[in-house]
Amino acid sequence: MSGDRMRCRNGHAALALLAVLSITGPALADKPDWAGGPGGGHGKPQGGPSYDSKGHDSRGHDPKGLVSRGEVTIIRDYFSAHPVGATALPPGIAKKLARGQPLPPGIAKKLAPVELRQRVPVCMNGWECILAGADMLILDAVHGTIADIVRGVVR
Repeated sequence: MSGDRMRCRNGHAALALLAVLSITGPALADKPDWAGGPGGGHGKPQGGPSYDSKGHDSRGHDPKGLVSRGEVTIIRDYFSAHPVGATALPPGIAKKLARGQPLPPGIAKKLAPVELRQRVPVCMNGWECILAGADMLILDAVHGTIADIVRGVVR
């Protein structure tokens, strides 16, 4: 083969490769699942459903949250025995309560009772446990975000 033909074929191959890369380039730029955050799958939970009786693994944990099934039982039993007279949050504020989100403005931090915090391991391991309406929020005080929500337990 002559040198001109060889250069032409190599040029066509390079153009074809360039075309393929330009088509798949944006897809390759997306974050992989393990990277976390937007576009990745294992970052901090962003919103989503809060603790209820669904979606627990075999150890009784909500895979997206901090509070175990046993801890929820302790919290429910405590408020059954020691009602505090919870008032409902305004609907607009209640909608803003979501994992990974900051505590909405207008919610005063009312700490969970000391006796309850001493019974619930997550409240003793550096998380801030507060009451908001009928819900108990587990706050990441360092980042100022809601780490978990136990809905409908405060009476």
